Amino acid sequence: MRARGDKSLVTKLSDIHPCDVRPYFTFPPINLAVELKLCNRPEREKEIIAEINDDIVAFKTKYRNLVFAVYDLGFIRDMDRFSQAFEASEGVIVRVVKH
Repeated sequence: MRARGDKSLVTKLSDIHPCDVRPYFTFPPINLAVELKLCNRPEREKEIIAEINDDIVAFKTKYRNLVFAVYDLGFIRDMDRFSQAFEASEGVIVRVVKH
């Protein structure tokens, strides 16, 4: 039994090797990885931005083309601005699907 506040089971992001991160779907013949995100609360938008940035770094080590589909329940205000920042990276497509 672990004592309250024992964080030995918590893994720091810096301890995760890029090979340990896997996209939801991969299509090796076309060098493509597809990742899905759900924006279901206001603070989730910033979290998703950080996650996508981390995923780009990790997935680009193996896949040339990345597609991120973000299913938004109404919390992302400017879909174009949200996507454009990521799409400056070659081979990265981000699409926001509104509910």
